[in-house]
Amino acid sequence: MSPHRRPVPLWYVLLAVVLSVLTVSGAGIWYTEHVARRQCTVLAAEVAVYRESPPTTQTGQHLALAKEQLLRELHC
Repeated sequence: MSPHRRPVPLWYVLLAVVLSVLTVSGAGIWYTEHVARRQCTVLAAEVAVYRESPPTTQTGQHLALAKEQLLRELHC
């Protein structure tokens, strides 16, 4: 270590680590909520189309029911 440089205090290091963890955690939570809201919007639009014009095939009906169930499970 250089004789002209003072060591960084431990409280400063701990504060920097805690603030970094909180910032990254907060950003992750915000991003997850943002993506969930967007997915709910898209899913709700798809379900609305299925309700206006119900699918005629068995696969389409199964997909429509699955999307409606997912919409309820996600509490959109």
